[in-house]
Amino acid sequence: MAVTSPAPLQWYTVADHALQQARRHWRSLAALPLIGAAAGGITAIMLPSYYRSGAAFQAESGSPPQLSGALAGLASQIGGLPTSGQSNAQLFGDLLTTDAVLRRVTRATFPWMGRMVKLADVYGYDGNPERRREFYTVNRLRAALSVDVNTRTGVVRFEVEARSPELAEAVAESALAALNQANIALRQARAGAERTFTAERAEQARKGLTEGESALAAFYQRNRTISGSPALQMEEARLRRAVDMAQQVYVQLRLQEEQAAVQELRNTPSIIVIDPPLVPVKRSRPKRRLAALTGLLIGLAAAFLRLSLNRGFGRGS
Repeated sequence: MAVTSPAPLQWYTVADHALQQARRHWRSLAALPLIGAAAGGITAIMLPSYYRSGAAFQAESGSPPQLSGALAGLASQIGGLPTSGQSNAQLFGDLLTTDAVLRRVTRATFPWMGRMVKLADVYGYDGNPERRREFYTVNRLRAALSVDVNTRTGVVRFEVEARSPELAEAVAESALAALNQANIALRQARAGAERTFTAERAEQARKGLTEGESALAAFYQRNRTISGSPALQMEEARLRRAVDMAQQVYVQLRLQEEQAAVQELRNTPSIIVIDPPLVPVKRSRPKRRLAALTGLLIGLAAAFLRLSLNRGFGRGS
């Protein structure tokens, strides 16, 4: 059986009845959106305000290691292998959210309510034991931190959300400083391990060079004249090659050891700040206009629902 649509007269009757109900209850229908908008605005006003401050930086490129002739030629032939120690933007972006950086931030002091306090006091964790207080503060700070890494340009942007504009700027500046300190400590530790390794290898190479030189000197002491003996000439060439090779290895390892020693003592920043942290002029949340608009829409929906219910009761009666 086909369902027939209402006739135009029925539509007119329904619309006229709805209009009559709206005129009869216009005060309450108009009040519901206003009440919803006011409730949304008041709720947004009562909620605490948060502000976001951030910065953008680019990681400096490390100087590529100088390879000797044979190794440089091999590296140039293998185009898929990187031959430089260029810093990775993704590494700095991930390092920014690690405990090594965030713990340094939580140990600093920041302006809050006219005094300098730690973040644990701002977040309300000052009454907890030390280890638990640091754990909660680090997790809260990580949740307030957002990082965006552009791997194509190598630019890292981050933002920190805090309860006041001055606090947001101070935390962002402290995050930059902590990132520099953590990266320097990581770089120095890596350079120290490399220096220790190359020093041991250089000592072994020095001993090998000394043995080769001693073998060549002993050969000359045993053989005053070698011009008439092809076998002695070949033996001399072999010993000379061994000495030359040992000397090249020793010199290369000594150079690497000195470079690692310089890197171990280097404490210069390795990031270039493009946009420094600034004091935010607008809150990030709550958005009061959006809250009022949401309340207005909810009030309108409630008004239409009430109108529909009144129309239904009117039909039933």
